[in-house]
Amino acid sequence: MKKIGIYVHFPFCVSKCNYCDFNSFANMDEYQQDYFNALIKEINQYSNKKILVDSIYIGGGTPSIMFDGAISTLMSELRKSFIIDSDVEVTIECNPNSVTIAKAREWKESGINRVSVGLQTASNNLLKLLGRKHTKNDYINAVQIIKSVGFANINTDCLVGLPRQKLSNVKHTLKLVKKMDCTHISVYSLILEKNTKLEELINNHKLYLPKEEKTIGMYNFALQYLKECGYDRYEISNFAKKGFECRHNLNTWKMGEYLGFGAGAHSYFNDFRYNNLSSIDKYIKAINSNISVIENKEKITNSEKFEETVMLGLRTKYGIDIDEIKQEFKIDLLKTKKDIISKLIANGFINLVYNKIIPTNSGYSVLNKIILELVS
Repeated sequence: MKKIGIYVHFPFCVSKCNYCDFNSFANMDEYQQDYFNALIKEINQYSNKKILVDSIYIGGGTPSIMFDGAISTLMSELRKSFIIDSDVEVTIECNPNSVTIAKAREWKESGINRVSVGLQTASNNLLKLLGRKHTKNDYINAVQIIKSVGFANINTDCLVGLPRQKLSNVKHTLKLVKKMDCTHISVYSLILEKNTKLEELINNHKLYLPKEEKTIGMYNFALQYLKECGYDRYEISNFAKKGFECRHNLNTWKMGEYLGFGAGAHSYFNDFRYNNLSSIDKYIKAINSNISVIENKEKITNSEKFEETVMLGLRTKYGIDIDEIKQEFKIDLLKTKKDIISKLIANGFINLVYNKIIPTNSGYSVLNKIILELVS
């Protein structure tokens, strides 16, 4: 029986954050019901009781602003269409200001067992600068509500490298998340995406990104602080208490297969990568007209699969298994990259442990260079 993950996309948001380039749209709530109906139709089209689902990730957008009953109905339809593992991990993303007791109870009763809360920073001034519509207190209230209905696995997303952000802001944010006793923390460095409001503000010199060494200092503090607090960095930007690593993300980093449903959702299945139409309106119309919603589809070559296996595997603490690569791709890295591997070890960028190449903390800072040297 094939084992996969499932991703479900809800593209609705109360407002568009200044840094966001995800497939999300503000002020389109009137499309929610029609979109949801189309989403369920798409899921039913893929119905296959020979597929075992061991992780489900409900993302966006902001899934937590969907109408009452949407999430419980979604979970019911997924169970009808696929075999759901008894130990399945089910995550839902939420923004702090959209969490209510009624919604949290619906999630819990529908079988969701992991909640990811988008905090980004505990500084209200920085939240406003980012275009976020919640406050620090909204976050505290949201986590308290989520815990009150019985959730034990909670992630918080944080950002470093923000305009006007200081190291003291990062310290305050991480100390708050630790105090809230979250089991998983993601710490991402801000990426300035094209065609975002933040890019416009930076280009017009109304805001300035911090210097690279300052952002590195923020991240290094996070790395050391979270380690001292009992969080293990199992991926370059993700930290978890023992046993709380995100299964859905690990599946992606290990080149596991997954199906994505909804506008703009991506899939990797049977050696093909494909993505759906990103427009909400076009997605709904295509589904209702029995037209494929797949916008782009390409078969992954063996060479591309090798490169992705190396790239994604080296992002994690598990690294890449030389023996597995030799067996699957007929590439013996210890022979073809002997000198490069020796140099990387000597420079303290990687370790070779039981025939696995694992980046060191120093190696993570030059990870792109390591990847290029191993796949070129």
